[in-house]
Amino acid sequence: MKKCIALLLALLLVFALCACGKTPETPPEEDGTSDTTLPVATETDAAVHPVVLPYSAADALNPFETKSTMNRDICTLMYDSLVRLDEAFMPVLSLATDIRHDGLTLTVTLRTDAQFTTGDFLQPRDVQRSFECAKESPCYQARLSSFDACDVSGEQVVFTLAEANAHAESCLDFPIVKFGTEKTEIPIGSGRYRLYHKDADLYLDANETGSAREEMELKTLKLLDISTRENELQLMQIGEMSALFVDPTTLERTKIFAGEEKVPLLNMVYLGLNSTRDHLQDPAFRRAVAAAIDKPTLVSSSYDGYATAADAPFHPLWTEADMPEVSFDPQAAPGLFDLLGYAVGADGRRVKDDETVTLELVCNSENKVRLACANLIRQQLEDCGIKVNLSSLDYNSYLERLASGLYDLYVGEVKLTADMDLSMFFSAEGAAGYGLLPDSASAKAFYDWRAGTVETNTFAQVFLQDLPFVPLCFRSGVLYYAKELQMEGGVCENDLFANLYTWSN
Repeated sequence: MKKCIALLLALLLVFALCACGKTPETPPEEDGTSDTTLPVATETDAAVHPVVLPYSAADALNPFETKSTMNRDICTLMYDSLVRLDEAFMPVLSLATDIRHDGLTLTVTLRTDAQFTTGDFLQPRDVQRSFECAKESPCYQARLSSFDACDVSGEQVVFTLAEANAHAESCLDFPIVKFGTEKTEIPIGSGRYRLYHKDADLYLDANETGSAREEMELKTLKLLDISTRENELQLMQIGEMSALFVDPTTLERTKIFAGEEKVPLLNMVYLGLNSTRDHLQDPAFRRAVAAAIDKPTLVSSSYDGYATAADAPFHPLWTEADMPEVSFDPQAAPGLFDLLGYAVGADGRRVKDDETVTLELVCNSENKVRLACANLIRQQLEDCGIKVNLSSLDYNSYLERLASGLYDLYVGEVKLTADMDLSMFFSAEGAAGYGLLPDSASAKAFYDWRAGTVETNTFAQVFLQDLPFVPLCFRSGVLYYAKELQMEGGVCENDLFANLYTWSN
C-alpha cells in the first residue's frame, strides 16, 4: 500500500512539473547555446527495470553528433521526425500531417498537438533549425543531399530541392529537436521517451507529453554503457542486456540464448560489370552472366540467410517496387551463352572467335563474407564454361584496380537511402560508377524516374534489359532480444525500436 501511495505522489509531482513546463518561456539565443540539464530521477522512477538497452558513453547522444549505430538507435526513442519509415521503407506521417510535393518544393503541415518533453508545442522554426543541423550531420547528410533549403511559411515548413527527387518525402525522417537546444549535449525532443540520470546511470522514461504513453507496456528503460566492454554478445548471453543489434557479417556467429528478429537493411551487394571491356559491352552477355548466378544459394551460403536475394536495384520489400517479373535462371544460363555464339571447347571452356573467354573478377580480401560471395560467383560462372580469374586484393589495391579499369567483374556493396537514390552508379562523380557508361539507357531512365516522369516499373524494365550491374542481395541485420520479452514485428532499420513501447515481459 505504501508503495502505491509513493508511486501516486511521484506521478502527481511529474504532472505538476509538466504543467509548469507549458508556461511561455523566453526564446533561446539564436546560437543554440541555451542550457538544458538532464532531469534527476526520484527514488520511485529510478527503480531498476529489467529492460536494458546498450549505448556508448564514448559517443554523443545528440542525434546530430552521434557516430555509432547504437546511439543513433537510442536517439530514435528520444526524438520524433516528420515521417518515419515502416518495415517496407515507405514514409509514414509522424510530426507532419500533410506533405505536398510540387516540383522542387515540399510543403509540410505540422501537427498542432505535438509537444516537447518540456510541454512546449512544436513550431516550424524547430523543424528549420533541425534540418540545418541534419544537413551537416554525418548520420543524415547523405539522405538530404537532394535538399537545398528549409524555410518557414506561416505555420508550415517549405523544403526546396536542389534537384528533382520524386521520393524526397522518404528522406524527412531526420530528428526534430527544440529550437535553441540543438547544440547542447542532450537536445530537447518530443519522442516516446525522455532521458534522465540517477547517480551514474542513465534511464529512459515514457514521455509525459507523448500521446502513446497510456499504451506503453514499458514505461522505464535502463541504458548500459558498453563502450569499454569487449564482447557484446556475451552480455546478451549472461542477461546483462535485453536487446542488441548486430551486423552478422562483422561478428563470428555464436549461439545466442535469446530471440532474434531479422532487420532488413538497404545495403545492396552487387556484381559490378565493366561495360567497356570486350564481351561485357554487349547487354545480352551481361544478362547471361547474371543468369548464371544462383542468388538464393549465395544468400544461404555466403550470408548464412541474413540477406534477401534481389533482381532489381531496389529492396524487394519496398512496396513501391512494382517490378516486372524476371527470372535469372542458372539452369538457362548455358543456353544463353550458346545463343550468343560462345561455344564450349574441348576443355569445357567457352570459346568465341577461337579465343577462350576469360573474365577477371576482383574482390576486397579484407571482407571475408564478400570474398566468399566472389568465390561462389566464380564457381557458378565456371560451371557455365566461363573461365574466371579471381584476384583477392587488400582494400587500397582493390580500389586502385577499379579506378584503373583493369578488371571485368567486381563484388561491391552500397548503402542506399530511403528514396532509393542510385546516383552513386549513374552520376559522373558517383562512388560506384566504375565501368558504367554515363550515357547508358539505364542512366537516362534512372534520372527520368527520379524526376517522376516515368514509373518505377518502366525504369526497372530498362535497367533489366541494359543491366549495367547485377544486384545480388540486400543484407539483413539481427536484433537479439531477451527470451522473456514479448516483441511484435515491424522492425525497421531506421527505427529499430519502433514498437518497443508495446514490448512486454
